Amino acid sequence: MAAPTARTASLLQGLGGEMEVNNGEARTSLSYGGKLPPRICPSDADGAVRFRQTSYGLTLSVPLANDTDLIDPQLLDGLSDGPSLSFSLSRYSATKRDAPTGFQSHAWQFGSEVSIGMNQFHYRDPVSLAKHSDWKPQLGIGGFLAFYPKDRRSMVSFGIDYQSSYEAAEEQILCKPMVTDPDKDCAKAAPKGPDREDSLNLSIEYRRAPELKIAGANIGYSPKFTYDSLNDDFGVELPFYFLPSEKSPLLPGFKIGYASDKDDVILGVFLKASFGMMH
Repeated sequence: MAAPTARTASLLQGLGGEMEVNNGEARTSLSYGGKLPPRICPSDADGAVRFRQTSYGLTLSVPLANDTDLIDPQLLDGLSDGPSLSFSLSRYSATKRDAPTGFQSHAWQFGSEVSIGMNQFHYRDPVSLAKHSDWKPQLGIGGFLAFYPKDRRSMVSFGIDYQSSYEAAEEQILCKPMVTDPDKDCAKAAPKGPDREDSLNLSIEYRRAPELKIAGANIGYSPKFTYDSLNDDFGVELPFYFLPSEKSPLLPGFKIGYASDKDDVILGVFLKASFGMMH
């Protein structure tokens, strides 16, 4: 099952995709996931049966806009403003035991992800107004640890992600020293190339699929809080997912979020392949 935040460290097998629009800015991704043969350890002296599953994923994400400052600020994701390729690996573990007080079970998962991307930035010389364009590499590496309560309808996860990315300079009205025709001698553009920005994001997420239906559709939600410890910024988001049926191939939803670095409230809609408790 695919993660609602689209993390590729999942137990999804085969192809999947999604499209997301935040404040009018869209991006899409295509992913392929697989899993290795599971390892099942039979009941031992303490009556426990242990299950192990290793999964992997590969995701290509591309923004559908010409804005070089496209970003997903509610997640403080510096790699979302350009095309990127991510590879992830995770291990899911579950233990079941017949205890005197009744059947008990617990499960947890951990994994990591590496992302590489490129982004093109456009700017002008502040004096001559000559156009310049630079491609900059971007890198991200992170990991997570998730726990699954006995009800199997919820999940709590903790994540850490380091990102090295670039951000475009703010656009200004630039003019040549001698202005005779404002339409030709002035332009709105970034006055310099992008600046490198490193971030270390710490996050906590709670995922829940309660037994609640609205207009015949099951409801899921996954609030998430992210803190950038290097830049003292934070972001929060609250997505809601509508699951029309178990056989439905599409998952619509909407979310609201806030990012302190932009001091902006973000409204978004999305269309994903599936929703699940697994990362």
